[in-house]
Amino acid sequence: MRKTRKDSWLKNANVLELIPEKLQGFEVNDLGLVTILVPRTKSQFMLRLMTRLNRSLNITIELDEVGSAVWLAIDGKTQTSNICLQLERKFGDDFTQAPERVVRFLSGLYRNKHIAFKRKEE
Repeated sequence: MRKTRKDSWLKNANVLELIPEKLQGFEVNDLGLVTILVPRTKSQFMLRLMTRLNRSLNITIELDEVGSAVWLAIDGKTQTSNICLQLERKFGDDFTQAPERVVRFLSGLYRNKHIAFKRKEE
């Protein structure tokens, strides 16, 4: 018997019609660049140990200007296609092939469990 994943509907979905939502915390620096904060562990014991050893509790992922703009545009209500339009307006001619780049970026974030997708609410 084959196992089905709860998100198997994503295989047949058009990513441009889906709504991304953030699963991780983040910080924005003075230049407007985003750093995603991924917890190292969920274990309370390890969190206390890391605090005592003065270790960072988060893994940081620093995004560039385009990645930061995509991340900040994710609000859990806006479809991917609308995010592409926002980026085309913001970056103008410098941002060619916006849908392909945004979909590839969001797919990577989804694979690494930094975002989730949900269907458009009707």
